[in-house]
Parts: sequence; structure tokens; C-alpha cells
Amino acid sequence: MKEVDLSDLTDWINEEKSNVDRAILRNKPLGRKIRTRPRDPDEIKILDQLCMKRWEKAEQEGKIRYLSDRVWYYEID
Repeated sequence: MKEVDLSDLTDWINEEKSNVDRAILRNKPLGRKIRTRPRDPDEIKILDQLCMKRWEKAEQEGKIRYLSDRVWYYEID
């Protein structure tokens, strides 16, 4: 078995890093990654509850203004 010094290995990794990074970026698909599995029903309920609480909190803090029935202004931090 061949013995390798750690400093030699580190040097080799640093030399090849840019090539590997370039290859990864070249093969990476454009755009956002598509979720391939459906969400768990419990996860859906929890996310819905979190969103509703965040909306209610924003209403209480005055960050949401209802300009008309279909137009709102949401002040983002």
C-alpha cells in the first residue's frame, strides 16, 4: 500500500479543487431544484399554522395594510 504524506494530499486537493468545482457547476441544472416527494400531512399542517401565526402577528404590528379587497401592502423587514 502506498503511503501519502498529509501535506502532499492537501496540496493535491487544492490543485484539483478548481477543476472539480468547475465540473460540478457545469453539470448543475439551471433553476431551482424541484421537490420530488410530497410533503408529509403533519408537515403541511405545521407550516400552515406557522404561516397563519406570522400573518396575524404582522397584522397586529401594523405591517399589513388592506388597500382594497384584493390589494394588500405587506411591509417586509
